[in-house]
Amino acid sequence: MKRILSILLLTFCTAAQAKSLVDHYAWGGIAYPDETSTAGLPEAIPCITKKAFNGQPMIKCTWLETSREVLIWDAQRQQDVRYVNQVSGTCLRGKCRTNTTIVGEWNQDVFFALSIWYRIGTSTDGKPVAYRVDTSRQVSYAEAGSLLYQFYLDIGVPDDRLVGTFDGRYEGGYTAWQEQKGSSRNVAHQAAEPAQTEWPDVKSAWCNPRMDDECYINEKRVPIAELGRWLPDVAESNIDQIGGYCETILCFDKDDHPIGYLLQ
Repeated sequence: MKRILSILLLTFCTAAQAKSLVDHYAWGGIAYPDETSTAGLPEAIPCITKKAFNGQPMIKCTWLETSREVLIWDAQRQQDVRYVNQVSGTCLRGKCRTNTTIVGEWNQDVFFALSIWYRIGTSTDGKPVAYRVDTSRQVSYAEAGSLLYQFYLDIGVPDDRLVGTFDGRYEGGYTAWQEQKGSSRNVAHQAAEPAQTEWPDVKSAWCNPRMDDECYINEKRVPIAELGRWLPDVAESNIDQIGGYCETILCFDKDDHPIGYLLQ
């Protein structure tokens, strides 16, 4: 009798596992990025809307449902520091904040959960998308879905769990993504003024902290209002995550190369 019960229990567990999603890091045979940097992470991922624990509206912008701890080298402390790979906070009056920093922008007052190395932004069709902190290209919601799906393929999510895993990370799931991919391409072709996706090669940049509007790009004076023609706008928290820094309104990577400016 015990043998029969054991066999039935094993069969039940196996069947349940076959229907489950890849929603945590215990699955073997999957090449998860180590998340010590942006390496291996998709350029953008879609956010989904759901209810927070208290029933309030929430957006979740993560490439896997559950979180884990990762060790990331801290140059200032000269040691590895343990971080949870998802942060949470509130988007209020257009700014999304954790308890220590701003991690993006969204036009609704909601709670959020966000994978590290990402900032919250808006897709070209007005939906919430998380952009990797080292990218400046804006994408449609459907393209963010395509980037996430390709990421799942690249890291080896099993074929029989691809759709189920994707369903939980895209508004409307796999079916909605398939329908929206084509319409997103049509909208992109019809756009009269596409968002800027490339910037000139900037070798030097500085702003006079004693003046209201005196900045120089490649040794030429540039009005602050035109900095966006030369550099992408960034959030200082995202620059911190990649080991960079900001001075006045300009931001630099760890090698002192100009990489963006703080939108005023």
